[in-house]
Amino acid sequence: MSMIGGRLARTVGLAALLCAIATVAAADDGRGLRRAGDPNRVSLSGLSSGAAMAVQYAVAHSGSVEAVGAVAGPQWGCADGSLSRAVNACLCGRSALTPTIDTAHRLAADGAIDSLVSGRPQALSRSWVFQSPADETVTVGSGRADAAFLTAFIGAAASLDEGNAADGSSRAGHGIITPDGGAACAADDREADFVRRCGAEDNVGKMFHSLFGAGAPYDPSQRAPQVPESEVWAFDQQSLIDRVKAGSPALANDHLNPVWLWSPDKSTRRRNFDMAPTGSIYVPPACRAAGSACRVHVALHGCKQDARQFALNAGYNEWAERYRTIIVYPAIALGTPVSAAVCRLPALDGVVDAAWIEPNPNGCWDWWGYLDAASDRGRHLTKQAPQIRVLTGIIAAVSASAAD
Repeated sequence: MSMIGGRLARTVGLAALLCAIATVAAADDGRGLRRAGDPNRVSLSGLSSGAAMAVQYAVAHSGSVEAVGAVAGPQWGCADGSLSRAVNACLCGRSALTPTIDTAHRLAADGAIDSLVSGRPQALSRSWVFQSPADETVTVGSGRADAAFLTAFIGAAASLDEGNAADGSSRAGHGIITPDGGAACAADDREADFVRRCGAEDNVGKMFHSLFGAGAPYDPSQRAPQVPESEVWAFDQQSLIDRVKAGSPALANDHLNPVWLWSPDKSTRRRNFDMAPTGSIYVPPACRAAGSACRVHVALHGCKQDARQFALNAGYNEWAERYRTIIVYPAIALGTPVSAAVCRLPALDGVVDAAWIEPNPNGCWDWWGYLDAASDRGRHLTKQAPQIRVLTGIIAAVSASAAD
């Protein structure tokens, strides 16, 4: 073998070894959620109903959440426990929206959400909102109202991004934009998978820069290549759901329908608060060593979305290393979705709010109160909301070390 051939063989061998090491490093380490994340650097964001839940959680736990982002989400507290109002007003803009800041202040005064100091949160200080003016599922007015609410609640202006005409992101429709997205912004099926591609536009990159960039210039080149599926690991969500079901205060009001009648709250899905048994987590290499104390960011998928595909494709993982951030993807169980975009359907009337009608076919997070009984209307906005309690358990687990 020639000297050049020998060197080439050694180079190829070394490359294969490094590849093998990287593959081993990427394998699920079996630690689940326990990552010793920094409990003082917790943030959330989401798409659509996930955006609504991210803001609900951040408002309810404003003493421990530092930042929140929302992509195509409705105004906080807009639905007031009514599905018909959620659709007609909050999503489709068929009736006027009113400010909801007084509701948040009342809940804080009542102790239903974290207390405020001089009317302001003790930790929550930054917010970012993306809203495409061409969104056919959440009207641009509702997105702007959400940004106005966050500005009023936090006492610092929310960063509002409505895209731009140059790459078509102002016409993105309802979805999250990433350079690796599927359908282009102008595609006819742009509402199909809710992950859009509009040139180099990058919702998560701009959101993380706004929330964590500390004034440094935005540099899209710091985005990592797309993370392989093998590096996005599953975690057991069912045990945390069960802990909430067995905890205090009890959730007795969630199952009050007469035993001789079938209803959605008799199903396994409803008894799990419509949540799936597993979620996903991405731990970037910088956060895998003991003592890394990385940020914790909870990313929530939208209605009709496959939670696993959201975890793989929404664009969070590619920014995790840059900001030393563990990304956690809790999951809602898929339902039987309504095929059409909601605002293309006829307006809903109040009868859809009856308890015997399945209130969550599209697999949404509970942003309008579908888990609330008549006796606890409005609970979905508080720290006692079942899904919020599960998310609290998830965040606590990610902040725990393997030895805890």
